[in-house]
Amino acid sequence: MRTIVSFMSVGILGVVAGFLAGIWFTGEQASAPEIAAGSPGREPLYWVAPMDPSFRRDEPGLSPMGMDLIPVFEEPDSESNAVSVASTIQQNLGLRTGKAIRTDFARDISAVGYTRWNEASIKMLHPRAEGWLEEFKLASVGDRVSAGQVVYELYAPNLVSAQQEFLTARQAGNEALASLARERLLALGFTAAQVEDLARNGSTSSRLVYRAVNDALVLSLGARRGSFVQPSSSIATLASLDTIWVDVDVFETDVADLAVGLEADIEFPAFPGERWSAAINYIYPELDSDSRTLRVRLLVDNADHRLKPNMFANVSIHADPRRDVLAVPREAVIRSGSGARVIVVLEDGRFQPRAVRTGVSSGERIEILQGLAAGETIVTSGQFLLDAEANGEQAMARLDASAQASQGAADTMAMPAESADDTGNTSDSEVIYATTYETRGRITNMMADGMVTLAHEPVPSLNWPAMTMGFTTHPAIDLDDYSVGDTVRFEFRQQDDGSYQIVVLTSAETNERTSQ
Repeated sequence: MRTIVSFMSVGILGVVAGFLAGIWFTGEQASAPEIAAGSPGREPLYWVAPMDPSFRRDEPGLSPMGMDLIPVFEEPDSESNAVSVASTIQQNLGLRTGKAIRTDFARDISAVGYTRWNEASIKMLHPRAEGWLEEFKLASVGDRVSAGQVVYELYAPNLVSAQQEFLTARQAGNEALASLARERLLALGFTAAQVEDLARNGSTSSRLVYRAVNDALVLSLGARRGSFVQPSSSIATLASLDTIWVDVDVFETDVADLAVGLEADIEFPAFPGERWSAAINYIYPELDSDSRTLRVRLLVDNADHRLKPNMFANVSIHADPRRDVLAVPREAVIRSGSGARVIVVLEDGRFQPRAVRTGVSSGERIEILQGLAAGETIVTSGQFLLDAEANGEQAMARLDASAQASQGAADTMAMPAESADDTGNTSDSEVIYATTYETRGRITNMMADGMVTLAHEPVPSLNWPAMTMGFTTHPAIDLDDYSVGDTVRFEFRQQDDGSYQIVVLTSAETNERTSQ
C-alpha cells in the first residue's frame, strides 16, 4: 500500500506541475512590491516575516517565530512579471474585467451617533439672594414648564431695603444714586420689568417672583417648597427639547472631507422608515484616542419632542464631491501586507500585477491615486488566481480550491489513492494533496475544537526552523487515537485564510496513518 501511495503521490505532483506550467508563464517574481528570496543587483526595500507580511524591518533578521525575514524589492519596470493564461482557462476561472475611468466621486460618509440635550438650552436656577422658597411650582423631573410660568417665590427680607433705597433715590431726584440702586436690584435677581413695575407703583415686597423665560423641561431638582436657599444653592435645572444635538463619530480616514455646513440624513431605529435632515454645525477639535474617531455635531429640529436624548442614530453625511477622480471597482483591488495591487490586462492574454496607491471609497468604486492610467483594463473577478507570483503559497491554495469548479482541474488538484480487493471494489481511500508539507513533531496540547499544538522539526521547503505552533486538523482525523506527548509524523497544507491544516497524521511509533 505504501508503495502504491508513493507512486501515486509522485504522479500527482507531476500532473499538477504540468497543469500549473500550462497555465502560468512567468519571468520574475510577480509581487507588487516584489517578494523574493534573492534578487541580484537590486537593493531590498525592506524585509518581512514569511508568515506575517505586516512584520517589517529595515534590515535582515529573524521573525518573532524565529524564521529568516524575506527581502521585498521594488516592482520591476518591465512586463517580465506578467503571466499568460489560455482563453479556455480564463473561461473556467470566470475572469471578469473592468475599466479604470475618470469620474466625479460623489461620496457619502456613513457613521453612527446618538442624541443629546441641546446644551445651549440648559439653564441652571440659582437664587441671587438668600431666603426661603415660599412657593415652588416644580413637582418632579420631567415636568413641562411654559414661558412666563411662575417657577418659585423667594422670601428674602433684605430685598425690602434694596427696594426702599431705589425708591428714595428716585424721590430725591438723585439719578446717579437711583442708577446704582437699580443695578443692585438686578444683581439680587429682579428683572428689568420688575424694577420698572416697582418704580411705577412704589410698593415694596419681601417676595421675589421668578418666571420661566421659555418653554422647558425639568432635568433635575435641588430644592423643595420651604427650603432655605442661598446663591450657592441649585434650585433646579431646565432644558428645552425644541432642538436636539446628534453627536456623530466619524472615522479618522474620513476626517479630511468634513466641513461645517455639510448636509446629512439621519435615521433612527426608533422610527423606521422616517428620515430627518440636518447640517453639521460644529466639529470637535480632538480625536478619540481609543476609537480613532472625530466627533461632529448636528443640530436637529425637534418641535414635536419625538426625539429623546441618548437615542441611537444612523447618519449619512453628504461630502462635497471630488472632481475628475480615477476610480476602479473596489473588488478589483488586492490588499496584503505589502500594499495594494491590481491585475492589469495586457495584450495576447497576458496579465500583470501592478502596485497601486488607493484613496477613498464611494459605493462600489475606490479612488486610485497612483499606479494606473485612465482606460486601462483590470481584472475584477478571479484576480487572486492571477496573482500567483505575488504570493506563491497562498495562490497555490486558491488555485487548488477554484480549479475544482471544473472537472479537469478537480481531477488534477486532488486524487484519491485507493486500495482495491480482488473484486475491484475500493476501500479506505486516501487523498494526497499536491501542496502538502511533511515533518515530525511531538503533541504538546490538544483542544476539543480540533486544534493541536506541535513542537515540530524544521520544514526546509517552507524555510521554517524547528518551533512550536498550532494547527487545525481535517474533520476526518480522529484525535482520540492520540494524546499529549505522542511523537507523530504529519502532513499539512495552508488554507485560504493563511492558517495551516493537518491532513495526514501518523503515529511515529506504529506508523499507522489516519487521513480524510
